[in-house]
Amino acid sequence: MNLTKINTVIRVTPCALTQELSLGALWKLGLYFSAGLLPYAYLPVSSYLNQARWTWGDQTTLLGFLTHFLREEYGTFSLAKSEVGSSMSEILLSQMTNMRTELSFNIQALAVWANVCLARKDRQNPSLVWLFTGMFCIYSLFFAWRANLDISKPLFMGVVERFWMQSNAVVAVLAGVGLPALVSESNRVLNTSGLQCLEWLSATLFVIYQIYSNYSICDQSTNYVIDKFAKNLLASVPHDAIILLRGDLPGNSLRYMHYCEGLRPDISLVDQEMMTYEWYLPKMAKHLPGVKFPGNRWNPVEGILPSGMVTFNLYHFLEINKQKETFVCIGIHEGDPTWKKNYSLWPWGSCDKLVSSEIVFNPEEWIKLTRNMYNWTEEYGRFDPSSWESVANEEMWQARMKTPFFIFNLAETASLPSSVKAQLYTHAYSLYKEIVYLQKEHPANWHKNYAIACERVLRLREGGADPEVLLSETIRHFRLYTQKARNDPQLADISVALKHLRKELQSLRNRRNV
Repeated sequence: MNLTKINTVIRVTPCALTQELSLGALWKLGLYFSAGLLPYAYLPVSSYLNQARWTWGDQTTLLGFLTHFLREEYGTFSLAKSEVGSSMSEILLSQMTNMRTELSFNIQALAVWANVCLARKDRQNPSLVWLFTGMFCIYSLFFAWRANLDISKPLFMGVVERFWMQSNAVVAVLAGVGLPALVSESNRVLNTSGLQCLEWLSATLFVIYQIYSNYSICDQSTNYVIDKFAKNLLASVPHDAIILLRGDLPGNSLRYMHYCEGLRPDISLVDQEMMTYEWYLPKMAKHLPGVKFPGNRWNPVEGILPSGMVTFNLYHFLEINKQKETFVCIGIHEGDPTWKKNYSLWPWGSCDKLVSSEIVFNPEEWIKLTRNMYNWTEEYGRFDPSSWESVANEEMWQARMKTPFFIFNLAETASLPSSVKAQLYTHAYSLYKEIVYLQKEHPANWHKNYAIACERVLRLREGGADPEVLLSETIRHFRLYTQKARNDPQLADISVALKHLRKELQSLRNRRNV
């Protein structure tokens, strides 16, 4: 539907630029605007035929169409559901900062000049300037009011920035009006008409400068990060598996590869969030022939709704699909803990595998199974934090830590025998050491986790590890963590622990010297 919005803008703008806003021009604007929305007419047809293997909503009824058109499931005129965003003033200030970054000073100055010229008696295109200035102000204020995302988070800032492209386009149009106005005023002051060629030269230079300054950022012809992310996830799961998707990144990337590129036709992709909507299973269940659904809608509380729909929880979904291996990517819906009755989550790269609690965890087997699961060669931290590429890269790097993290947490369980604890701590320590020293740059939390694992192995007093080496490693990696993670609320406690560990190391060395 983004093409619909772009098409509408493309059709409306030329009419506004070439005509004053007469009644006929307004009628044409309305006609062009309506023509831009024509793709929406296809939705009821597609929904009725129900041939699409993935869709959003049921548009066969007027209510369903309006629900989709107004984005009611995410909140009409809101960017996200159940999000508390930044203040209106913060978003407006960030928009101005973004405009200074995206547009050259000349473009901004010309847009301002177009508005200054409204005060002149012989002003040109006053209706046009008022129209676009009004569009800019109304759009900016309305968007800042409804953009309920916390822009202090880089990814959310990146999402919000994409909506500022429309207001930046309006500023560029105003600059286009301001340039001839500036040339006209210069001709009048200098009493000459020889600056006409300067107008075209300036316009050409402005365009060339924008292309020169932004081309390298906009050129994504060699960017296959999300492509590789999805392919790695799909390749990692066994034949005929079920993947319960959660979130935009795994959901959209895996669906694209599976449905559009035809990768892994043997697996079944089921969206966790959408299973909670009443339209999802009636529309999509027939396109998931390998998956059994014990009802019409996912809900932690099982029963029959007034509409006649039968609800089911995740536990019964897993029970009825026991013949298949089931994975969650990425994370599992917190609203339904029923799966915990008879299932556990074991790490599977960026995803997790739902395993029956009757199966005993074998650390050696699981380490062998999940080690080097992905072919991921991207450097850590090389992408803009506001991009989805950065999110994908972070997920793939943190996937290397999930198995030692899981094993370490198992060792922390109080009910385990001491010999089992020692074995698990040793496995976690070895895995952490392997990944920490594999690459020079890696996530900061690896230092902290490895330092804690070293400390636990040190307290075991078992095995062949040198206590002095373990203490030194603990101190070194806690110190590295404090240097990289300045915002951790536990920094003060870590600093206290470091002082104690340094005293302990010195005491150990003194005893050895004696």
